[in-house]
Amino acid sequence: MIRNKRSAMHRRARMLLLTFVVFCLALAPYAALAGKEGIYVSDSVYFTLEKVRLSEASDDSILRFSIGLHNGSAESVDYNYFGVRVTDAAGYSYSAQLTGQQSARVLSGKEQEFAYEARIAKGSQADQLRVALFTWNYGASVSMNDIGSFSVAAAMQSAAETAPLAIVPLSKADTSLSVDDKVEFRIGNEYFVYENNDWNLYIDLIALNAGTSGLTLPSGLKMRLEDSAGQTVAVTAIDGADKSLLPGKPQRISVRAAIPADDSANDWALQFYYLTGTTPTVLDSMAAGKSFKPSAIGDARPITDSQGQETVSVKVESAAISQSADGQWVSAKVRIDNNGSKVTAVPKLTAKVQSRNGGVSVTAEDPSTHAAYLSQNESETFSFNALMPKGVDVSDMQIALFETRTVTGSSNSNTSSNGTANTSGTTGSTTGSGNSNTGGTNSGTSTTTKSIPALIANLDNAQLYVQGSGSDYAIGSKIDLALDKKIDVAVSELKLYENDNNGFKTAIAKLKLTNADTTVLATPDLALELVDASGSVYSGTKQATAATQLATNSSYLISYSFLMSAMDENEPLLLRVYNAKDAGKVPLGTVKTAFQQDNLTDDVWNVFPYKIDLREKLLLHSVLSTTFSYSLRMDLGVQRTEQIISDANLSKLQFELVDGTKQVISTQTVAFLGTTRLLNGTNELTFTNLKLNQFSSLNYINVYEIVDTPNGVVKRKLAEFH
Repeated sequence: MIRNKRSAMHRRARMLLLTFVVFCLALAPYAALAGKEGIYVSDSVYFTLEKVRLSEASDDSILRFSIGLHNGSAESVDYNYFGVRVTDAAGYSYSAQLTGQQSARVLSGKEQEFAYEARIAKGSQADQLRVALFTWNYGASVSMNDIGSFSVAAAMQSAAETAPLAIVPLSKADTSLSVDDKVEFRIGNEYFVYENNDWNLYIDLIALNAGTSGLTLPSGLKMRLEDSAGQTVAVTAIDGADKSLLPGKPQRISVRAAIPADDSANDWALQFYYLTGTTPTVLDSMAAGKSFKPSAIGDARPITDSQGQETVSVKVESAAISQSADGQWVSAKVRIDNNGSKVTAVPKLTAKVQSRNGGVSVTAEDPSTHAAYLSQNESETFSFNALMPKGVDVSDMQIALFETRTVTGSSNSNTSSNGTANTSGTTGSTTGSGNSNTGGTNSGTSTTTKSIPALIANLDNAQLYVQGSGSDYAIGSKIDLALDKKIDVAVSELKLYENDNNGFKTAIAKLKLTNADTTVLATPDLALELVDASGSVYSGTKQATAATQLATNSSYLISYSFLMSAMDENEPLLLRVYNAKDAGKVPLGTVKTAFQQDNLTDDVWNVFPYKIDLREKLLLHSVLSTTFSYSLRMDLGVQRTEQIISDANLSKLQFELVDGTKQVISTQTVAFLGTTRLLNGTNELTFTNLKLNQFSSLNYINVYEIVDTPNGVVKRKLAEFH
């Protein structure tokens, strides 16, 4: 808009202006709208102060605002007759420049805003500033007649709930662009991540093309952070800066700045600037690092696409921390949900566990493979594990989740001592082709993977398990495990067995898994270790076949076998339970226990989940011409001590006929389940086709439980009788 002060005004315009001035002198400013000041020039024409932003530049401050002209009269109003300036408490005045070209004539019944920018003294506070509205007086000399002023602080307070905003005119960074080519930047998400001994501030900017034609951000537009002491930090755009910006369409641009650890708590402003030689000129700025707020366990946050539309939601569903002599094992379950109306891709997630006070950042591993897509209302679970040092307090722990994005586009290199612009990246891989050059020119196309934060959650409410030397444990009781589902785990039996194949003792732990939830759950893939008094560690091998799902309110038996070296079976043991899929072997729980001992002199055989009472026994023999046989007749009380689902072939009873030299003459095996199972009552077994020379009054019966393990069949003696 160009004002020609030397042109003569029409008489009608002079009279209209005089009328306005009279009204302005007669009416003081008062609230035009709820919570807003207004300056009336008639009963139907008034002005308001809009979109006020005060930001810091290198050598001064920038006050940006708009004057809203509300024309409720029956005629057009020409804004050329009005002007504004900024004043401070000391009486200094600062000129305000219009920042766009538009029609000055506001039609009847219309409203229009006129955007201004004023460069004022550095450090100026909002409560010291006012925006004065005046009319031009073209008499013998040109003068200004003030008709009222607005409080900057009051206008900023009324807009305090809006997100930080920077309006950047691009023509100053690239003269080929129009003065109307502007981009509005808002803060979307902010994350503080501790990397490479510094705090890295990641910001998802939402860029909106406020002009009327499509454009891309010019290479001459740069970004940096500056604190109140004047310290500047380079800002790197890592995703989205090379995308086309269509009018009125939002575009996500992710940037990163490495802030020295000692200065992470400073007040920082994100500045948009351009260079003239080596001299930076700040175009606009906004507060940065203020909106960051870590989520809590269970809180869901959206993951959005480049236009800001939610694709999936992410949350830390549960977390557990097991403290031991080796450090603190952190296990976190992260859930992705597709709440939308269409199939969507599962984001590629990585994670780190960090200390909120800085100094520690450890990569978390997830050994599982995941689906590529999620249908509507489906979810996917990630399991991340990391070992944190013992000295990090649980209340300081956070998990940082990163989304791996694939970025394809032009690669611009724009760096300087004052900051950086478009597309230097985070850690990742890059492939591409093109001509290499510098100075902000296009260097070709590339495909790059970038890891960008998607969620940071505090772990102060994680389940805490102090392992130490393990808590005392009673066989059959529930073990407190850091499981994320309603599954109870108990060791129902822990005994030593003989392995005739390799001569090693074999320990068998029978685990009882109970689904305490109201829905079917997947069987947790657990790994077990036994640690003896000398510190030797024995890994357990799970039975070959086991249920993959646990029905509601049902219990299942799963056995683990351990090949043991020579040891004192009366000494205490540590039993450690892990998630078998966790490469870092995160202990879910540790208990102190011991092997159960069998009494071979009584008539009770304990073979979980059965208790067998030998009420009566009788061993008979019969002789044929060349052979003889034994018949073992028993009256048994077979009681199932717990209702539990188990593999029919897991455990059986074996009866061995042994001669006086302890050589096994014959065996009979009886299962607990099936058509030929052990009966509650009379049971008869026959050992046939025995040679006459094997008959002896010294022959006797050994009774064993046998278990088929991946390392062979093992047996445990229950009784001996003649």
